[in-house]
Amino acid sequence: MSHATTVEVLHVDTPATPRGATLVGLLAGALVALFQRAPARPSRAAEAAAVRELAQRVADTDPAFAADLHAAACRHESLDDLPTRG
Repeated sequence: MSHATTVEVLHVDTPATPRGATLVGLLAGALVALFQRAPARPSRAAEAAAVRELAQRVADTDPAFAADLHAAACRHESLDDLPTRG
């Protein structure tokens, strides 16, 4: 006695991306990026002022750390005085 087994495999092809859709997507992304504002970077002076403010808040509890923060703020601010490589 012989038995025959039949297996039917269903396969659905992946639909193709419409022509130009990738290009339109890239152009739309670039257009959106043009109109988004870049986050403003604070100046060295503003960053140093924030560090000095932190130093004043911790001066009573940790004077050594406060002194380190003041020194770091001075060093950070003085980086503007260094000549740039180029």
